[in-house]
Amino acid sequence: MSKTISTLQKSLFFLFLLSGNFAFSQITPLNTIDVNAIYIPDSKYKQADGAVQNTRKTQQRINLGYTFLISQKLDTATKKMSRWTGMINAGYTKMSSKTDEKDLMPNRLLNSEFGISYYRSMKGKWGMLSILSAGINSDLEKVDVHDLFVNGGVFFVKTKSPQFSWGFGVFVSNALNSPLIMPGIIMQWQTEDKLKFYINPPFEVSAAYDMSKKVELKLAFRPRNLNYDIENLNEPKRRSLTYWELPLGLETKLKGKHFDLMLGGGYMFLRSFQLKENGLKNAFKSAPNNSLGGNVFFNAGIRYKLQLPKK
Repeated sequence: MSKTISTLQKSLFFLFLLSGNFAFSQITPLNTIDVNAIYIPDSKYKQADGAVQNTRKTQQRINLGYTFLISQKLDTATKKMSRWTGMINAGYTKMSSKTDEKDLMPNRLLNSEFGISYYRSMKGKWGMLSILSAGINSDLEKVDVHDLFVNGGVFFVKTKSPQFSWGFGVFVSNALNSPLIMPGIIMQWQTEDKLKFYINPPFEVSAAYDMSKKVELKLAFRPRNLNYDIENLNEPKRRSLTYWELPLGLETKLKGKHFDLMLGGGYMFLRSFQLKENGLKNAFKSAPNNSLGGNVFFNAGIRYKLQLPKK
């Protein structure tokens, strides 16, 4: 089982890298505010260096996502469209207190992103998507210039149909406090039947069933991969933290006119974090996994769909 998860983690790492995950978070649907929370009970914590053993930690996290329309123009003659969009994403994680000074797991982690995107349609169902974002990813012990993550990229996207789109491009990120330039890919496929499938690798693979017009049941796999800059008193040079989790959950969504409510739970197969030194030379170096044991999780969320002003 552990070998299977390790192989999956490596495969997802390259998908996250190619998708520009170091630069961009998954974008919230337009003109909506998403708030969700997750709780994971006591889980066994194992530190790779063996300095911390036989201890357990709980984890709580709250996430916020908001995407809003800034402006949109449509050329009636050419049918080409241009759109400016703003986005705000943030997450705050609270862990159990450190057992002693050798404990490398931060007590709290903050990730944030404030960004702007520009989309312009082109010929042959192609479009150009440009994104620029910046935010603080930190353990909040000491916030300095190293905690500032600035990212940007340009992608060319082809919309084959309302259900399927794909694209390619390039992005740049300073996730390791040095500019990292990488090629990127985008792929999204979804259906709109009573039984709906959604595939947006590596962010989400899910299947949802409409039990009624107001109730939806969804099985979702949403890998998570984030980078932070932390204060490491034991090894000060190793301050670049990469956090992983692989959750599989079942959700029930109650759909309203302006509000959607979600309750769910599932199993967290993997939670691990690696500490590396900053710099491009360390980008692809392997590092020991400090891990939290697999456990159940419970999550809840609310989505508010904003009303657009009438023109």
